[in-house]
Amino acid sequence: KEFSFWCWTLTCSASIRLAVHLHHHSIVVIKVSVALGIISFYSTILLPFRIAGISTLSLSSIDRSISSIRPIRPIRPMSSLSDSQSSDFDSTKYIDIGANLLDSKFQGIYNGSQKHPPDLDAVLSRSLANSPRPDGTLDPQAPCQRIIITAGSLSESLSSLSLCSSINSKTNFPSASTTCGFHPTRSSEFTPAMEQFILDHHPNISAFGELGLDYDRLEFADKDTQLSSLNSQLSIISSLSSSHSLTRPLFLHSRSCGFDLYDILRSYKVTNGLDTLKGVVHSYDDSIELALKYVELGLFIGLNGCSFKTDYNVEVVRGLPLERLMIETDAPWCDIRKSHGGWEFVGEVWEEVKEKKWKEGCRVKNRNEPGAITRVAEVLAGIKGISVEEVRKVCGENSMDLFFR
Repeated sequence: KEFSFWCWTLTCSASIRLAVHLHHHSIVVIKVSVALGIISFYSTILLPFRIAGISTLSLSSIDRSISSIRPIRPIRPMSSLSDSQSSDFDSTKYIDIGANLLDSKFQGIYNGSQKHPPDLDAVLSRSLANSPRPDGTLDPQAPCQRIIITAGSLSESLSSLSLCSSINSKTNFPSASTTCGFHPTRSSEFTPAMEQFILDHHPNISAFGELGLDYDRLEFADKDTQLSSLNSQLSIISSLSSSHSLTRPLFLHSRSCGFDLYDILRSYKVTNGLDTLKGVVHSYDDSIELALKYVELGLFIGLNGCSFKTDYNVEVVRGLPLERLMIETDAPWCDIRKSHGGWEFVGEVWEEVKEKKWKEGCRVKNRNEPGAITRVAEVLAGIKGISVEEVRKVCGENSMDLFFR
């Protein structure tokens, strides 16, 4: 009876430890199942025969074996994205880490005037099918696999979540998730309700942001308002991590603010005792010195058409390490134009029409879209003198590691 009780206690103990340590890892499940099967065998078959020496089986040895089992990836309570968002990355496909799909241009509205019918569905279908080659055929090997929709306020985040749900319900669209935060130009709209909103909707939120500083557009929010909003958001993000174990990378906006954003982020990193700061400074168009300072903090640099505008921009990009880069479109903005320094590396040319002459199935001139992520990769590859395939693979893995794993 004493031995049966001991076996039962051991089995319960092992089961509890199993629940704590495992993270859906099938091989570990098999190992522990075998261990528990042996225990059951000894208690139910050999016990009646009083086999000598079985009592020497040490509880501490089983305890050490169970304790040695660890999940391949750390468990982050409440922080994981939904299963559909966290699957492995196909390196033959692209990830667009930033697209403003809520913009009215995708509803055919330009400067408040309706120019053509809404065509977001067609834009997304083109993104998955990818860009047409010069001969009009499609390249099925490099579709845009994932899109992160950028939101600049809570109301936009709510709309973005709804759009994500619609996109993810369709098989002919890329998968989508969203950011949540207040863009620096929307700083006056900041509300502490951001914390509860994130707690309520975190499974489809890939990043905190778009937050940061923008001194180019102080007419929307002055410097003090921007600084207040940024610091308040960072405080909420710290609280979500410490109180709820909910973490997300930062999706950062740095525009003409010198080292102000860097200094704030460096202080935030030290204050919170972080070994590295997880996030990306998107749509980067500043100096190599500032970029490398961001990289020192642990941040990635996001590149789009605005990163290739001038010859100076091109030289900055050339000096950045590929292993710290990601690519994006920032659609419908930041397209790559013939006047840009990076245009010389553009190969394929698409048929485009002005919004007033819109026709179904055709791209709109100067309106960027996620399918153009191929062009960003093409220009980055040209600047660095490497293959597009290498850009796609390395930048894609960077994006997966930061946002989806």
